[in-house]
Amino acid sequence: MNTSSTSESSYNIVLPFSIIYFMLFIFGSIGNGIVIVMISNVLSSIHKSRSTRRMSTTSHVFIYVLGLSIVDLLVLIHLPFLIFELWNKSFPFGDALCKLYWFGESVNKLLSSFLMCVLSWDRYLAVCKPVNSISIRSNSVAIFVLFSTCTLAIVLLLPVLIQSEVTFIDRLSPNRTRNIEYGSVEYRKAAESGSLVSKCSFDPDPIFVVYTFSVGFAIPALLISFFYAQVIVRLRSNSNNMLGDHKRSDANGRNSIAIRVHQVTKRIVMVIFFYFFCWTPQWTITLLIQYEIIGYDIIPPFILLLISLSAHVLVCFNSAANPLLYALINRELRAQHIQAMARKRQSITAATQVALEFVIQATNNDLSNRHPSILSLDPIRPASSPSVIARIRFHLAGFKLNLFSSGTLKKRSVSRTPSNKSQLSVENTKETVQIGSNCQLKEESEIISLTTGDAFL
Repeated sequence: MNTSSTSESSYNIVLPFSIIYFMLFIFGSIGNGIVIVMISNVLSSIHKSRSTRRMSTTSHVFIYVLGLSIVDLLVLIHLPFLIFELWNKSFPFGDALCKLYWFGESVNKLLSSFLMCVLSWDRYLAVCKPVNSISIRSNSVAIFVLFSTCTLAIVLLLPVLIQSEVTFIDRLSPNRTRNIEYGSVEYRKAAESGSLVSKCSFDPDPIFVVYTFSVGFAIPALLISFFYAQVIVRLRSNSNNMLGDHKRSDANGRNSIAIRVHQVTKRIVMVIFFYFFCWTPQWTITLLIQYEIIGYDIIPPFILLLISLSAHVLVCFNSAANPLLYALINRELRAQHIQAMARKRQSITAATQVALEFVIQATNNDLSNRHPSILSLDPIRPASSPSVIARIRFHLAGFKLNLFSSGTLKKRSVSRTPSNKSQLSVENTKETVQIGSNCQLKEESEIISLTTGDAFL
């Protein structure tokens, strides 16, 4: 009766959590995948364009967010294995996948915290030390920081790769664990009898738990809180100075600055709260179980399973929600992505036009050298005359896309009259100079602006 009741309770827990894990896997993979594609596209476009590369002040932040999205995606990939193990009560994939499973589970505890800490540090430099930190906030430094954090995480997680393994537990005696070599004769006999089940297990020692807790949660949490607190203090100080400079009659300007500071402050508080909300339960449960403050002898197994899965769901939810929190709602990333796509379309249009003009010119030269065209009314003038080429060029130019500084795309109509062409050329030149000047005059601290832009936290 107790066995049946325990199995039913376990089923009632496993079913909803399996659905939650599956939804987190789908939406988290899609979200992180979109962010990876968007940032890769933006970075590729910035790298190819010299002018954009000189004006860009946030490409290094894109690199950090790209690394965070890759880490979150790797964490979510292990969820199908977890769902399978929850339903089948076994892990039949062998030691190699078991080690990768636990490594992917553990790397999130370190790398995600490292990268979120680095992002808060970068925002602190951008707001509090905008001039002195120009050389630090660069693409080369961002790549070096990513490489260093990955190396540090791998070194710290070597015990996971060494000690994690598939073990086999007797169904009739859950407290007895016997290690049987995977694929051996004894393994096949035990599998046929159905008395043993395989488990992907990792039994960390207290030292490993303490230093991963310190490096992967406690220290990053303190640094994130410190950096963002400094950002809030500096923003409020700057806003008070700006409000003092405004005339009393300029009520709209004062209100817009106050609203902007409130929005940035609210988003910073949301980032800090979300980090603690997702990670504190997981580390609390880990420490309580490690030091045997709670266990099967104190709490019923299905209750302990419910608590452990709830804490783990929050960690996975953090990986699934990070793309939305750090990237997808950011207006600057979306604008950069639109510009990158527009530049690609312009490149394709220009390449198509050049190829078409080359074909027309080659055909025209070939017909001119051979004989007059039989399709022309004038026996001396070939069909592919300059007037025809001019008309083709005009129709192609009419569909060129012009990218304005706002990030929106507009169709540029080209007039056939020489005077209008000259006027359009002068206007476009003035607009280009104006856009370039605005980008070059952009303050380094405007990444988190009080009046314009978007806080890239």
